[in-house]
Amino acid sequence: MKKETILKAMTDINDDFILEAAPKGYMPKEKKAFSWFNMKVLAGAFAVLLMAILLPQVLKPGQNVPGGSGNVELVRPYETVESMAQAEQITGFSIDYPDTFLEWTSSEINVYNKEMIDVAYTDANEQIMMHVRKAEGEEDISGDFNAYGFETEINGGNYKVTVKGNDGRVHLMTWIRSGYSYSISLTEGISLDDAARIVSDIH
Repeated sequence: MKKETILKAMTDINDDFILEAAPKGYMPKEKKAFSWFNMKVLAGAFAVLLMAILLPQVLKPGQNVPGGSGNVELVRPYETVESMAQAEQITGFSIDYPDTFLEWTSSEINVYNKEMIDVAYTDANEQIMMHVRKAEGEEDISGDFNAYGFETEINGGNYKVTVKGNDGRVHLMTWIRSGYSYSISLTEGISLDDAARIVSDIH
């Protein structure tokens, strides 16, 4: 007898024969076409697929929480524009900012959800070192929720600037001016003097 025939004879057993041979009172378990375990596996696979589709829409590639441990920052949908004039057409406002600061160069302008402008500064290795942001309103737009070693205020003229950092180095500045919220986030800390200087150049 062939192996396939033997295997079929061993496995292809009529359910009525099993019931006849079973002990008295035996009740066969109801067969379920789709188990709870299979449902959980399918749900997990669907969640992974959904994340793969949605994350590129809300995650800015390569952007970390400034001053943090490399945690990824989730942000609202954004688009990169070619000029501040284009950003102003989308949002209704613009930012005055220096082309360079320290050894960093303004290299990219992004508009988030048509309501916030972000200017990214990079170093010679094209690593993002600083983000300058502006939006209407008074909410914190920095996206930086790290706990820092110190927090103080510096004078920005007729407004106060909240400064946060570690070991005497500034990593985050936020302020409100003329109905707009501003923030400056830094990957590497800068001195308080440099912080005051860059704040005075942002409008």
